[in-house]
Amino acid sequence: MNARALPHSVFFVRIAAATCVLALFVGSAYARKSGRDEGGRDEGGRERYYGIVRSMPEGRLGEWVIGSRRVVADRATEFDETEGRLAVGDCAKIDIRNGRVHEIDSEPASDCR
Repeated sequence: MNARALPHSVFFVRIAAATCVLALFVGSAYARKSGRDEGGRDEGGRERYYGIVRSMPEGRLGEWVIGSRRVVADRATEFDETEGRLAVGDCAKIDIRNGRVHEIDSEPASDCR
């Protein structure tokens, strides 16, 4: 059946459904890159969050603001700068386990766009 043979209502429903799928895909990609939780908490009490470093303590231990989240890095927190430096204005990923900041990683800027 071609598009001319379909009733107008069926044609528009198909377009609307395709538009909704595209909006969901684009929306989920935006949510990850704009500084939001990625997938929530898993069974092991782990969370992952991407965002731009807004503030950080001298010496790394203490309060960080990454995206819209405030977290506290302690002596057990690991830091990974293999993707670049951890500095104000740069992209970072936070891994939280059981409510504690397990790791703060530098990430490519494209992960925070």
